[in-house]
Amino acid sequence: MDIFQVLKKDHQEAKELFKKIKETGPRAAKSREKLFAQLKCDLEAHSYGEENVFYPLLKEHAEMEDLVDEAMEEHEEVADLLGDLEDLDHESDEWNTKLAELKKNVEHHVKEEEGKIFKMAKSILSKEEVQTLAQEFQDSKKQATAS
Repeated sequence: MDIFQVLKKDHQEAKELFKKIKETGPRAAKSREKLFAQLKCDLEAHSYGEENVFYPLLKEHAEMEDLVDEAMEEHEEVADLLGDLEDLDHESDEWNTKLAELKKNVEHHVKEEEGKIFKMAKSILSKEEVQTLAQEFQDSKKQATAS
């Protein structure tokens, strides 16, 4: 798998976790907590990998700077929302509202990344870089979850 396939796979897994969380009923507090913990861990590891492996290489190219900066800002917004969600009662209306906001932010980020960023990155990265980045990204995610 190349870096684009790996990132898309992560995006799809996050989408599925959002769906599973939404499907939990009012009596499924433990399931909801477990699913949210997994989503939080996955999103944090994904962001860590992008910020430490994928984005720095892209940022070496002037035409990518603004897109990468915007993506980093989106990561910060997601991190803030994850923190807010962790502090709220998982059964409250406020939690559900924040979760919907998080989902919207993640979906926007994915759309921008899989659209503009991937398109430009495919034109500037070599096939070798695309392959190498995939493994480096996976290794970085493992580092993030180990700490």
